[in-house]
Amino acid sequence: MRIFEVTLHAPDGGERTVKVPSKTGVQAVDAAVALARPGEAVGAVRETDDPLQQVDGPPPGTQTHPDQPM
Repeated sequence: MRIFEVTLHAPDGGERTVKVPSKTGVQAVDAAVALARPGEAVGAVRETDDPLQQVDGPPPGTQTHPDQPM
């Protein structure tokens, strides 16, 4: 599992970054969307080296089991 930082852009022009565990960048977007507030849009996605592996949410589910982490 890798750690990704995903930037979320708010409608008022603000932004915030969340850290999520994921196998791929695309799946990191799925995990970040679950943490997004109404009206926020995904911006940048980048893999990060986080030695403590502190994250803001769980990994994304799979297509066949969207409610279960990979």
